[in-house]
Amino acid sequence: MSETEGGLVMVLLFALRCIVPLAITVGLGYLMNRLVDHWQAEDARKEAPAQSNGKVAAPATLAALSLPCWVTFSCSEEARKNCAAYQHHDLPCWEAKRQANNGVLAASCADCPRYQAAFAVAVGD
Repeated sequence: MSETEGGLVMVLLFALRCIVPLAITVGLGYLMNRLVDHWQAEDARKEAPAQSNGKVAAPATLAALSLPCWVTFSCSEEARKNCAAYQHHDLPCWEAKRQANNGVLAASCADCPRYQAAFAVAVGD
């Protein structure tokens, strides 16, 4: 083996021993950062006010619960006329809907941030 070939072999072995693991580590770090960014964006979307039928969801605060739901969700006059919550101002909206549906809670209430906020306030979260 000539001196040039020996030097080339040493450089290749050095690359295999040091540079390749370093490149793999940097590549995995980059991929992990992209994954973390994806998770953070996903969490931000979950924490942002939910959009349902173009209506902005209510934040989970006592002040938001003091407003009537038709004000919070900007319901039209037509929607208010057919709404049990609008007809029974003295009851929470989910209770008025439950009474109007013969004691069955509407499926949309369980996903409503307003209902969840009231539950969180009642439980003490």
